Amino acid sequence: MSRKSKSFSQLYDYLTRDKSSHTFSRNTYSNSKNKKEFVNEFYENSRHLREARGKVFMYHEVLSLEANELSLERQKEILLDMAEKYLLQRAEHHLSFGVIHEEKNNMHLHLMISANKIEGEKRVRLSKKEFSQIQQRLENYKNQKYKELNQSSLYQDKKDLSKEKQNEQELKNRGARSVKDEIKENLRATFSKATSSTYIENHLKTLGYEIYTRGKTQGVRYKNKNYRFKTLGLESEYQQLVKKLERIQEREIRRQKVKEERSYSRER
Repeated sequence: MSRKSKSFSQLYDYLTRDKSSHTFSRNTYSNSKNKKEFVNEFYENSRHLREARGKVFMYHEVLSLEANELSLERQKEILLDMAEKYLLQRAEHHLSFGVIHEEKNNMHLHLMISANKIEGEKRVRLSKKEFSQIQQRLENYKNQKYKELNQSSLYQDKKDLSKEKQNEQELKNRGARSVKDEIKENLRATFSKATSSTYIENHLKTLGYEIYTRGKTQGVRYKNKNYRFKTLGLESEYQQLVKKLERIQEREIRRQKVKEERSYSRER
């Protein structure tokens, strides 16, 4: 559901109408509980969009589980995991805000997603085919990982509906998975959650990785072998992340400076 107005505040209020609901965000630095700062972050990001008639500023999307007998906590775990997988494919570099609504027999999760990437000038629009492919992959993921839920085929092509076909494809994917694929997935997951350089360094260290720099070449060292970001196809993403973290740090310094100036004025 696209929105052609900057109604971030209105959608935020709708999503958080139940104050006890579980919330999460991606690619943001503001506390989602602080409505003014958090909504303003979405608003400021939308200002980077080029002027165009009838342009979209955000998307309101919903992930839902069919009726089941699982506990509310288990359903939350599944929805949060599904949301993470969805956003990595749907809007990896966009501002995203999610809220779980616990309605009886209809546990679901609302998402507010910026139309542009972080400080991007262009609105990112998925074609029907691309969106359909994401739905298919997410449903396959759910069917494979969460056996306690009913096996569904709402988004599959008829030729791919059989359980045997899905299992066959899953085995094929597992066999084709390389060390580079695993490294790339781990790095992307870390980059998507990063809020500081310290977080990146510490989190990667727990996974056995260490970032290295040799001249203009950057990458990670894993099991005594170097993997360049360029070779992994992550050079551009890493550079964008570095710039993003620098901006976050600059904003935090400015925010702290304003806070100190206000405090000094009150003391005087």
